[in-house]
Amino acid sequence: HEATMSNLSGGATRTAFLIFFASHIPITLLVDGQAFLPRSLYPTAIQDVLNWYTTTFADNLMRPPSYDVWFSSVVACEILFQLPFFGYAVYALLDPVRVNGRGKFRSACMIYGSHTATTLVPILATIATDPETSWAQRAALFGFYLPYLVFPVWLVYIAVRNEDVFGGCHVKSNKAA
Repeated sequence: HEATMSNLSGGATRTAFLIFFASHIPITLLVDGQAFLPRSLYPTAIQDVLNWYTTTFADNLMRPPSYDVWFSSVVACEILFQLPFFGYAVYALLDPVRVNGRGKFRSACMIYGSHTATTLVPILATIATDPETSWAQRAALFGFYLPYLVFPVWLVYIAVRNEDVFGGCHVKSNKAA
């Protein structure tokens, strides 16, 4: 297995995805979840973290107590569909020998990546056109949100390009059969 940026077999790419997915579990549960789940489920200290973040960085999408229905729906999908994938991905990346990189995991990578990249389009568009934020605030928010576009698109690229996302077989050829 040659570790490259075009598969998940090891090296920096595997580590980057492992950190991305592992860090997204607490972010989804503790921060993003507040835009969908009742805030009463969250201790005051966790609510205060979100309040600090939205005030400091002018993230009007995440500003409590009310959220746009479309945004709450996106967060619901994150909790219901993406969160289980994060756990599965961490497990697969920690022990790729136990997970077949050709089958369900490869398909799940394509579904997760496509879905997530699609949800980031209206999120980034909303941030880019928010009249209440300055260019500096928009740039900071893009810095926070852009990895959630880049990593999923990169994952789709890996899954489409490889029969085995862990690099267990040759990269797909573009030649017609």
